[in-house]
This record gives sequence, structure tokens and C-alpha cells, in this order.
Amino acid sequence: MASEPNPATPPGAPALSEPRLSRRILAAWLPWWPTERLVRRCPEARNHPFVTVADSRGRQVIDAANTLAAHAGLSPGMALADARAVVPDVVVRPADPATDALALERLARWADRFTPRVMPDGVDTIFLDIAGCTRLFGGEGALMASLRAALEDFGLTARLALADTPGAAWALAHYGAEDPAVVPAGTGPDGLMDALGELPVAALRLSDEIADGLVSFGLDRIYPLSVMESVKIVRRFGVEPVRRLEQARGLVIEPITPLRPLPPREAHRAFAEPISTASDIRAAVDGLLDDLCLELSRSGEGARRLHLVCHRVDGDRRTLTVGTSRPLRRKKPLMGLFAEKLDQIEPGFGIDEIALATDVVETLDELQTDWADAAAGGYRAADEEELADLLDRLGNRFGFGRIGRPVPQESWLPERGVRREGLEGGSASRSRAAVHPGAPGNWPGDRRRPLRLLSPPEPVEVVWPRVGGRLPGVLHRGQHRQLRALEGPERLECEWWRGEAPCRDYYLAEDEDGCRYWLFREGRLARGGARDPGGVSRWFLHGVFG
Repeated sequence: MASEPNPATPPGAPALSEPRLSRRILAAWLPWWPTERLVRRCPEARNHPFVTVADSRGRQVIDAANTLAAHAGLSPGMALADARAVVPDVVVRPADPATDALALERLARWADRFTPRVMPDGVDTIFLDIAGCTRLFGGEGALMASLRAALEDFGLTARLALADTPGAAWALAHYGAEDPAVVPAGTGPDGLMDALGELPVAALRLSDEIADGLVSFGLDRIYPLSVMESVKIVRRFGVEPVRRLEQARGLVIEPITPLRPLPPREAHRAFAEPISTASDIRAAVDGLLDDLCLELSRSGEGARRLHLVCHRVDGDRRTLTVGTSRPLRRKKPLMGLFAEKLDQIEPGFGIDEIALATDVVETLDELQTDWADAAAGGYRAADEEELADLLDRLGNRFGFGRIGRPVPQESWLPERGVRREGLEGGSASRSRAAVHPGAPGNWPGDRRRPLRLLSPPEPVEVVWPRVGGRLPGVLHRGQHRQLRALEGPERLECEWWRGEAPCRDYYLAEDEDGCRYWLFREGRLARGGARDPGGVSRWFLHGVFG
């Protein structure tokens, strides 16, 4: 059926195309990307000057520096020897541009939760075409705020800029004065030039050689370059400055090429003759895990949930699913998880095909498992792996939501200084400290606390001796214990915003049999910190050492 002519179109004029949704390009620049991504593997660099170095003409020079190193005067291109003269104890790691680029691609794949059109650019920038996606987040500002908050949770610093072209967004993110910088939608070439005119010519993503050449001719800003004749620029500096300028203004379309979907992480086995015995099924799963773990190792990922699908000759199929409390690609523990469930598979008249796939993967950081950490009192990464393997077995047998462990939370009161954290979804084991609750740094180490806390604290009676110079005794559950040592008090109070809160004086006590207790005295306080004479001081036993 022929379409009716558009009366608004003059005779002989080409037909008007359908209106196309304008692009809105969000540029996320990560200025400290090479160093910030390594902080998780280099904990000593969290609060210390940290640089990566590369070989250049037979000497080592700084390739990237973190914020503390930059504030100390260290910058890319500086010789490492000169940097150590400025900061003798600077933390140094080798630069790895290939891994930086691969990690940036993984971050770009993670960012597809904001828009399906995501593309990494260079070594430290991600482009997101958010046109048509902002209503899902409550507008452009809300989307940018969500992206920034998520990147900050990863420990990454980002500068954001939003414009109708990738070139303008890149220039404002890298050289703009505002963060985030936003150019209103629908701004034409002239409006984009107004936003970019005062930026340096390097903001056009020119090579260093061309940018330095333009500056040497006095063309240090974008606006003077834009008013020159294109022929003169091309004759002296080539087509790159003209092409980049037209891309930034929207006169030449610069495409955003989304990343290709990752191939599925799966392995297959097809059999000429159906298998039905438990040993054959186990051998097949063993081989599938070899293939899958190799694929995960190449991609730097670990599996969080795996599905084993057995296709029977009668057209039916049986599926087994196992989950892990942390990203995992080691064959032995994965095989152990499946081995506990393989007897649930009913082969029927035989199985002619088996597939093993993982639909939840996460980036996996390698850990040293051979050396003991003397500073941590013998804590080893191998201990963490053993604990995580136990959690995986218990979680698959009883459910991850039914497994929990105590973790610290910020409160001075002992009963509020700990909370239960479950393993549902594996959130409790995404880092070394999370898998092992006793790892260094998890619990405050500057205060002595009993191994066992009583909940609730049990009241005790303190019996003061009539003869001076002796310590009191404690009457607990009908038994009298004479104290021979008493240390304290340690004042602990609740958070001020909770209103009426207990005020406690804690004591470390030891009786004549060597048993140690954690006692506290609770009572109202008058103004000035003196104990209210009208109030009653009560004593409680809150914990026992050993």
C-alpha cells in the first residue's frame, strides 16, 4: 500500500525522514584510574603516595600517580630516581596498560545497567549514550548522581560531563571547570562552541605533537582555532584538528559503538553412546569443569552460580544448581559442591548431552596462598579459602540465607557493636576481610574485650569489705568470688542521638582462682559528670574472658 504524500513537502523535494532521537553523551573520566584500580591489591597505598612506573629509554619513569603522590609533587614523566628523592618511601608498582584497558572494558560492561550504549574510550574514559534512558532514573541529574555514587563505592574518582556529542562531553569532563558539566539538550554547533571556546586545544583529543604545534602558533584555545579557514589548518597541521573540531560541534557524527556481548561461559559434552552410571557422569562433570575454569581464568572472572543440565535420550532433562559465597574458578571446590548432588540426577534410559554454564560471574582478584602473613599473626589466604569452601558447602546444603556470622558495626556499646550478616547473595565474601571475620582490620584492636558476652548482662552484687585496703567481692548466681585485681574504669556511652542512653563504667576484674570478668556499673549522672546521689548504681556482669 503506497503512503500518502506529505502536503508539507514541496514537489520534487526528498521525503522527510522520521524524527530521530537526539543523542545525549555522558563522559565519565577517571583521572586516577591506573592507581585507584590497584589499591585493592596494594593496601599499603591507600593512604600513601603511590605511582606506577614504565621503562623509557633505559630508565624508569612515572606512568601514573595517585592523588597523594601528585600533591607531593610527583607527576607522570618524572624519573623514578627523582621521585624517590622527593618522596623516599613512595609505593611503586609496574605499569600495565594492557590490564588497565581490560579492566576499563569490564567497568564499561558493568555500566550497561545505565544504558545499553556504552563504549570505553582511551585508557581512562567511558562514554554512555543515555538518550531515552533517563526517565528510568528520574532524569539526567539523578542518573549522573547514581553513576557517581556507584563509582565512589568502587573507590574511583570520576569527573562527569553531558553533551550532545562525544567530543564536547570528553572536552568538558577533562578540561571543564564544573563537575558535572551539562550542556542542555538540543544545543546546536554554535551553542557547543560557546561551551568549548575557552578550553585549551588539547580538549579536542589531539595528539601531543599537534597540540604543541598549535600552541606554538598562538592557537592555544578552541575558539581562535574555530574561526580560522579549514584549508590553512589542514595545510599546516593536517586534517586531525578540523575533524576533531567538527566532531565536537556535531557537524560530523562520531558513533558510539557498544561493546559486543560476552560469549556465554559454558561447556558442553555430547556422547556417541548415552551414559548412565554415576562414575561416567562424574567424569563428564570433571571434564566440563576443566573447560569452564580455563575459560574463567582467561577472562579474569569467577563463577557465583553454576547450572549443570543433563539432557536425556527420552527428551527430558535434569538440572543441578550450585552457588558460591564468593567468585570462584578453582576446580576442586566446585567439583566438591557438585559431588554432593550428583546422586540426585536420574539418568533414565541414558544421558546423551551435558552442559555446564554459569550465569553470574564477577571479577576475581588473585590471592597469595603459599606464604604466611607474619604481621597478621599467621593469618593466611589459604585459611580464607578453607573457610569459604566450608561456607559454600553449608550454603548449598542449608541455604545461604540461613548462614550468618557476626561483623562489627560502629557503636561503643558492646551489644550494639556487632550485627549478624548473612551470606544471601554472597555479599559477605567479596573481599578478604569479608570472607574471614577475624582478619586484621575487622575488629578494633586497641581495647581488650571478652571472648564471650552475656546477653542480656546479668546483675551482680558487689560486696565491699569492712576492712580498708581490700578489693570487693562479687556475688553472682549465689556464689561469692573474691577479687584480687581490678582495672578501670572505662567509660562507655551510647550514641548521643539516641536520647536517654545508659552510661556505664567498665572494669576488668580477676578473682582469686584466676578467672577474669568484664563488669560494669550503671547509674544516672548529674550535671558536671558527678553521679546522682538520688540515683542507684547497679552492677552487671557483661562478659567472661577465656
